Amino acid sequence: MRIILSGGGTGGHIMPALAIADELKKTEGVEIFYVGKEGSLEEELVQREGIKFYPIPVEGLPRKKISAKTIHSMWSLSQGMRACGKILKEIKPDVVIGTGGYVCAPVVLKAQQYRIPTVLQEQNAFPGKANRFLAKKASFVALNFKEAKVYFKRKDNLIYTGNPVRQAFLDKISQDKKDNREEKIVLSFGGSGGQESTNDAIKEIIKSHDKLPFHLIHITGRDYYEEFMEDVEERKDLEILSFSLEIPNLMDKADVVIASSSAMTLAEISALSKASILIPKAYTAGNHQVFNGKSYESQGASVLIYEEDLTGEKLYATIEDLLKDDKKRQSMGQCAHRMCNEEAVKEIAKRILELGSHGKEKEKTNS
Repeated sequence: MRIILSGGGTGGHIMPALAIADELKKTEGVEIFYVGKEGSLEEELVQREGIKFYPIPVEGLPRKKISAKTIHSMWSLSQGMRACGKILKEIKPDVVIGTGGYVCAPVVLKAQQYRIPTVLQEQNAFPGKANRFLAKKASFVALNFKEAKVYFKRKDNLIYTGNPVRQAFLDKISQDKKDNREEKIVLSFGGSGGQESTNDAIKEIIKSHDKLPFHLIHITGRDYYEEFMEDVEERKDLEILSFSLEIPNLMDKADVVIASSSAMTLAEISALSKASILIPKAYTAGNHQVFNGKSYESQGASVLIYEEDLTGEKLYATIEDLLKDDKKRQSMGQCAHRMCNEEAVKEIAKRILELGSHGKEKEKTNS
């Protein structure tokens, strides 16, 4: 069975795809291929996993008024569609899976035109435009948040599974749950690309305190690291990173996690039963991170701070409030864990394999 995966732009679209790929590869005879943007984060991560990567030229459409960039993006989309047509004819996949974002739109759309079964995985409480459009002809759509259901016109192909978390994420967690440090640990990061507002608030906290009453691990994002470090000196209570592939271990050790409310980060927070402070990125498509964050806040799993309200002083006070209350953190972690479906990736993979097998049987009958 041959399966194409596509999704990219951010780790939030890529990690669910890799989780699904990991699970599908456990079945003998399954071949996995990945279609994404050339020179992108998905190309880097996918090739590291040993999956054959097919690059296509594609760009996201600007969200504002029509401009020269809009015209260029439309031209890029048409080029991407042509490239996807060639890839589909070469691979002849049994199923094509999209995990969201503009990157997956051309390949899923072209697959639907060729009457190849397609599957969508929607991470967010407010679905993206691409998935809302493509869902009309998808074989099924796997939802992470139940709240997302109302935004799809077609309802009969929607299933609730939760977000797929890679087994490798859980496997990497240190067996020793106790850290050598006596002080509490706070992990702060803003997704795979970083978050400027969080960086500014963390920098304000560092400058306002000669020594923090906790150990802070902050991940700036590669593009922000040099600028961040211009104003920050090395200290024993700080660990400043530009990027990390060790999020499982870092999150596992943390008493409090500060993060944007990307769906994949939330799934990992839930899997590890962590208390969290969420800072939704205000500029995401459809403001979906706000919807995600509100869902966790309403379940008592997180404290939500909007970017427009974020200051170092407010963030520090929130951290202090959580660190001094062990019962509150434990309760928040338990609430977060209740929002996690550890069997999500198995359920999605099982349905994909059934879909592919049904298609093969249909081919035999027709031939």
